[in-house]
Amino acid sequence: MISRRPLLAGLLALTLPVPARAAAGPRLAVIDWAAAETLIALDRPPLAISDSGYFASRMPFDLPPGVVDIGPFWEISLEYLARLAPDRIIAPASALMMTPRIAEIAPVDIVPTETRGSRLDLAADLARQMAAVAGLAPESAARLVEGTEAALAAAGRRAGHSSVLVCVPDLSGRLFTLYGRGSLPDAVLARMGLANAWTGPVTALGTYRASLEELIGMEEATILLVEIASMRPRTERMLRTSALWHAVPAVASGRAHWIGNFYPQGGLLSARHLAGTVAAALTQG
Repeated sequence: MISRRPLLAGLLALTLPVPARAAAGPRLAVIDWAAAETLIALDRPPLAISDSGYFASRMPFDLPPGVVDIGPFWEISLEYLARLAPDRIIAPASALMMTPRIAEIAPVDIVPTETRGSRLDLAADLARQMAAVAGLAPESAARLVEGTEAALAAAGRRAGHSSVLVCVPDLSGRLFTLYGRGSLPDAVLARMGLANAWTGPVTALGTYRASLEELIGMEEATILLVEIASMRPRTERMLRTSALWHAVPAVASGRAHWIGNFYPQGGLLSARHLAGTVAAALTQG
């Protein structure tokens, strides 16, 4: 008996659009949002990406017209991907392990996930790899990297000198995800000439789960709360009624601000966006 789910998936794939071949460059299907944003920054948008809705919710720009969705990274539509007939597929090693059959559709380029330097160095490595995959000269990646460095330096000059804590509060208002060593915010702050207020232990992703009480000891830090739109109203209510929150030095002295969401595993465009957001928050009246 034919399984109902694969049959329905195959029928659905037949109804989805197949974009016409672009005038320049290979047709790239991307199962990595940092790689996708990097290709867009290089003016070589991909043919398709995974989970375009999530991408749109985390990125500071709109997805270019014509880029199609091939499903979430953990459940790629193989039927649709095959119909699209990409020249290459760009994915992290984890996606290839979860869906090894993508390698039967097109050659797979694995995105870098480790570097000896900072998260910005990793993003620069990704820019160079994406330029090569897209058939661009190395100068294209170099211009993107240099432009990002200049943008971060300019944002740092606007922001002045400060100790900054970038964090995501949870719904209870009592726990906070702090970005520390190895994270994109830490790398961006460093290139801006700002000190990251959290220098303590972190996970492999460069984050640390802190209690509200731990923030009270950060006397010099300006706190930047990352907004998750669906969570902010409830989180604000909890913080507003919290005596402990009002005892945090940054809160008591008016140095706690909300900033827009960003993609913490993003590339150079995400870094630029975050730097601009941080500078705007630190210079607001």
